Amino acid sequence: MSTSLKNIIAPTPVVTRGKSVFVNGDPKGNNLLYASGNAIIIRNMRDATQADMYYEHPAQTTVAKYAQSGNYIASGDVQGNLRIWDTINKEHPLKITLKVLSGPILDIAWTSDNGRLIVVGDGKERFGAAILWDSGSSCGEITGHSKLILSCDVKSSRPFRAATGAEDFQINWFEGPPFKFNKNLQGEHQRFVNCVRFSPDGNKLVTVGSDKRGVVFDGKTGDKLVELQADSAHTGGIYCVSWSNDNQRFLTASADKTCKVWDSTSGMCLKTFTFGQDTNDQQLGCLWQGDHLISINLNGEISYLDMNNPAKPDRVIKGHNKLISTIAYDNQSKTLFSASYDASLLQWDLTTGIATSFTGDAHKNQITSIKIRGDDIITCAMDDSVKVSKISTRTYGPSIGIDSPAQAVAFCGDVIVAVSMKSIYVIKNGKIVSTTAAAWEPTSVAINKQEVTVGGKDNKIHVFNLSGDSLTAAGTLDNHRGQISDLQYSPCGRYLASADSNREILVWEGKNVKCNGWVHHSARVNAIAFTADSKHLVSAGLDGQIFFWDVENKATSPLQIKNAHPGGVNDTLFIAEKTIASCGNDGAIKFWDVVFR
Repeated sequence: MSTSLKNIIAPTPVVTRGKSVFVNGDPKGNNLLYASGNAIIIRNMRDATQADMYYEHPAQTTVAKYAQSGNYIASGDVQGNLRIWDTINKEHPLKITLKVLSGPILDIAWTSDNGRLIVVGDGKERFGAAILWDSGSSCGEITGHSKLILSCDVKSSRPFRAATGAEDFQINWFEGPPFKFNKNLQGEHQRFVNCVRFSPDGNKLVTVGSDKRGVVFDGKTGDKLVELQADSAHTGGIYCVSWSNDNQRFLTASADKTCKVWDSTSGMCLKTFTFGQDTNDQQLGCLWQGDHLISINLNGEISYLDMNNPAKPDRVIKGHNKLISTIAYDNQSKTLFSASYDASLLQWDLTTGIATSFTGDAHKNQITSIKIRGDDIITCAMDDSVKVSKISTRTYGPSIGIDSPAQAVAFCGDVIVAVSMKSIYVIKNGKIVSTTAAAWEPTSVAINKQEVTVGGKDNKIHVFNLSGDSLTAAGTLDNHRGQISDLQYSPCGRYLASADSNREILVWEGKNVKCNGWVHHSARVNAIAFTADSKHLVSAGLDGQIFFWDVENKATSPLQIKNAHPGGVNDTLFIAEKTIASCGNDGAIKFWDVVFR
């Protein structure tokens, strides 16, 4: 057997209310670069299904920037670690790692000769540093601020100039190298200076702040040239700014739920892009990359702006930026469904990588299980509810209340069985028709015609017979030594696969164990799934690994995908005979091709 990574649907940028989101593009204009969780995302700007993820940071990432050559990326994290790594080779070999600050790195700027970096953020000893990229040696001092520095940039042409903006409301001007403080551009902002950016030719500098103001300066001298015109000004804080390639215009993103294009000479507003009126329509980041104008909102959604239709984005890239708890595949529509820690539910068009969300009264807490039944999508969540929603309208159904957080759900025909931490529920036509108490705390459930199996924290599989609306206990399967984490019947109905928190997977044929000794995971097994022909099984674990097992030749060593999702794989399933989808704590959905010998 062999496997290969087919493609990745990457997580969206992680965002924080009231904080700028800095996204970057590669010099060739092909990729979008940003931080998400503990990873750095390199995402194709035209194809949402194509992405790469860099996982080597030991902590949550904050920002990343391409070198002007495009051959290297510098990325930072919340612990002040700076990593510089190769973009040419698939393995992204590390050039150097440095402890630059004692707190989060918030912005990074390369010099145009690719030789130096300015890194700013928070720290006890300093808020910024100027270093040589290949050694980490100092090439100046970034001083003059009394509070953390939010943004920095370096003039692209010689003589080099650098600017920084900070929470002390100040803009500082540096000359070098070696970079030294030259002057303070005082009094231009009355609140946080959120973003500073030189024009591509280096002739101008623009700064924007939480005071709703933007100011353009001479890129060589730092002299003030013009302010953004007040009659068309943003009515909320401005969090990000990005220049056009022609050096004449720039794009701003604001908490007032708009983006604007400005003329850099007159300060006149040329275009206003409007979004909805929801709180999440606040715009925290932007990028003008070639013909693409991109904005990031408070949900982390990536909007491609349309200059010809400023009232509606050309397209919106939705996604998850928190752990994905579960996925399900609909063979009828050939679409994938995913749910994340924040209770968001998305339907994915796998040909385009574009996701659509559901409308209506959503779950209020993490969705723990998804099942597809024709036009119905059955979900259960930790908000003590089960929902039966419609795929055709993407509208949430009413909540079916239960006594505690829902752990799992399964169905057969018109019967739905859901398990909470206290009980087992039989549901028909959107209503609970019977409840069975379970003191052993259910964890998982599966149905095969009239047989219902429920896994428990007592390390047992509890077997029930379903007769009409009621469940009748029919014994237990007792071979596990850990809490049952997942149960799956094979499509042929002959086998039951079970997994536990003690890393073990068993395959049952009736009451007898057909396959045992499958203990290759190094942590809890989170999910298992059969192939359509019932001959193979895939498993996903908290250890970040995926294994493929041969049910018919049980002694065969399993095929392993190492570090499939660092931090843990939460769910996996077959979407075709030789293709699986997986999701994990990294917020990504990955697709893998597998060849069975």
